[in-house]
Amino acid sequence: MITERISHWAKLTPNRTAVVYNGRPRSYRAFAQQIAAARGYFARQGYAGSGCVALVIDNLMEFWIFSLALRSLGLTTVAMRAPATVGKLGLADLRCVVTSAGETWPDLDSACGKLGLPLLSVSLDGEAALDLEAPAPAHPPGGHILWTSGTTGASKLVLMSAAVDAVMLPRKVDAFGMNQDTVLCTFNFPAWTGPGYRFSASPWTVGGAVVIEQAHKPHEALNYPGITHAVLVPGLLATILSAPADAFPRSDTMQLAVGGGAMTRRQVERTKARITPHLFNWLASTEAGGIALTPLHGPEDHRWHRILPGRVVEIVDEAGRPAPTGEVGRVRVATAGGPTRYLNNQAATRVFFKDGFFYPGDLGVFRSDGRMALHGRFTDIINLAGRKFSPVPIEDRLTEVLGVSAVYIFAMQEDSGEEGAHVVLETSTPIDRERLKAALKKELPGFPRTRVYYVAEFPRNQMGKLLRQELRAKAIAGLAPSAKMDQPRS
Repeated sequence: MITERISHWAKLTPNRTAVVYNGRPRSYRAFAQQIAAARGYFARQGYAGSGCVALVIDNLMEFWIFSLALRSLGLTTVAMRAPATVGKLGLADLRCVVTSAGETWPDLDSACGKLGLPLLSVSLDGEAALDLEAPAPAHPPGGHILWTSGTTGASKLVLMSAAVDAVMLPRKVDAFGMNQDTVLCTFNFPAWTGPGYRFSASPWTVGGAVVIEQAHKPHEALNYPGITHAVLVPGLLATILSAPADAFPRSDTMQLAVGGGAMTRRQVERTKARITPHLFNWLASTEAGGIALTPLHGPEDHRWHRILPGRVVEIVDEAGRPAPTGEVGRVRVATAGGPTRYLNNQAATRVFFKDGFFYPGDLGVFRSDGRMALHGRFTDIINLAGRKFSPVPIEDRLTEVLGVSAVYIFAMQEDSGEEGAHVVLETSTPIDRERLKAALKKELPGFPRTRVYYVAEFPRNQMGKLLRQELRAKAIAGLAPSAKMDQPRS
């Protein structure tokens, strides 16, 4: 679907920019010709039809050229984060591994050798193009496999087939109002992620352009003129906001969507002052795609999401029954048109995909106007003397009150048999003891004891999402507490 649309725009608007990679524009004609050249190379090597191909490529421009060429020949591609991950795919129909002749991966040869897989180091110099409109006989277009972020454990695989692309990419186009004039900046999001794949591909379906920046510091992408849209995660946003004051211009028109985690109110204020006043809270998942898009006008917009038109999102109890308005329950999203399972993981599929819905593991609540707030994840619920609650709202409040980068809270039974609260603060500067004690007493009054830890930087994945299980494990393993405060019993 994506390759066909690029070919369409290459004929209709050949000189229009399709990609700006590391500051260099590439027209639709040039983009389509390079895909066709790669198509010719892979066809002559005998790679057409069914099966999967793993791409170990850092260069995102070459990834897209190779991936779209292989997909047009009926193959399914998967982007790898490192050579060692090839052996973790578990795909029975994996046919080969592809890398770029311009890149060096020291462990890739041995990894392929252990698996008995051919390794193709590809250069398109001198390659003749194979017509993009001549599909391989009897083979439908292939797909692309995404990796989930792994915040709840091991990453899982999700297939974006041509049929799924045909539903999910137009959803993104509609949500953000993309068209031929769109210039969308995706910075350096990797292709194995949902944002790196879906945001980059969406403008090509309507003749727009994508800006990708890998060669320089991420903020330098914002120097490209005419950017209409951009997408970030909070961690990358923080990096960009740390750039010098004159490092990039402020835009009065660009729409900036931030997803993958919550921004602090301070970040919201600084982003509007430095980058653009048009800031949006983007709620999505690899499995379900976009769920909500909320313009950040006032304080409530930071927490209360606006569900996208046409998306079916429900809050249900443990038995799958709809929860009343105002009552916290499990979030589920209808899977119509999207993925309905994980690849090679029936156990996880049974847990997260049920009765036509995807359950992301989040807790949420609807209010009477149809807006939804998240209350953390089901697995993070704290049980204090039979009272169950999500730590996320408390974490958000403490982050603001204490002025730290992030807060993580978990509970664990002490030697005394009582539940103790553990509060981990992401900051390099200790907090005044009395100020800290007052904040914890207000937010965690039911705990007889609270242990506090200072950490300079929380563990996060490449998307910037907090690895809560890893941080909890480190704390339990003996992360030295900076303070131990006795709280009055409730």
